[in-house]
Amino acid sequence: MDITALAVSHSATQDYGPLRCVGRFNNAINFLSPNDRLLTLHREGRGLSPMGWEIGDDDFDEIFDSLPGAQHCQLSPKGIELEDIAIHRQGRRLDLRLNVSGEIALPPLAVALADVSAHTGLFGRLGSLLEQPHCQEIRALQRHFTAWLLGQEVDWSAMLGKGPGLTPSNDDTLLGMLLAAHLDSRVSVARLPSFFAASQPLNQLTTLVSVHYLQFAVQGIFSTPVQLLARALLSPKELPTAINDMLATGHFSGADTLLGVLLGVTAINHLY
Repeated sequence: MDITALAVSHSATQDYGPLRCVGRFNNAINFLSPNDRLLTLHREGRGLSPMGWEIGDDDFDEIFDSLPGAQHCQLSPKGIELEDIAIHRQGRRLDLRLNVSGEIALPPLAVALADVSAHTGLFGRLGSLLEQPHCQEIRALQRHFTAWLLGQEVDWSAMLGKGPGLTPSNDDTLLGMLLAAHLDSRVSVARLPSFFAASQPLNQLTTLVSVHYLQFAVQGIFSTPVQLLARALLSPKELPTAINDMLATGHFSGADTLLGVLLGVTAINHLY
């Protein structure tokens, strides 16, 4: 059976060799390459990660059902071989490096989030987090992020890996902060210390999936749902739709990422 990928991230691994399945979910299947690089198959219409290939709905189901008994799975320059299924990478190649920038205004974001009833993984309802005072951990996140914006090396070790989910809540919040920094034209990320330079190795602190997302976020590379949110942050009329789409990402991930964006945008506007 031959399958052609609908889209492939330009950043997806080319670490060729045997693949092993490390997670099957309704809309994503995760594989590890020989050097522990993540490769994710995404169901059509569910977004594309920096590590991902997007495949059609029926093709995804076929692969999902084939995996429990599969003995052979291989990544090669031709594509992915899974028993008698060949997935070719001739589909669109997408560069997921953020390529827009501008000054992010805080008031439209605050208005758009005020009535959001979705809950974050650790801190309750997202809409209520616009009110002060914040809990100690949110204040710590804000202080650390502000210190980094001021050019200090920050140790995030105590915060990483906290919260529920395949990408723990605080990790998603840090990803949202990184989006704000890379998107806002007032911030020169290239002149700042590497975001995790003072932290313990990420793979000792959080999940493998989260490590990959964070490593790409540091480089300004984000999934397609986050890219759509970025564009909406610069075009506030689009924010309600983009926020709703973001909230459909995972159980808590969307709300946690939006919290990070809010904290990041707040810090940037206070400094600049």
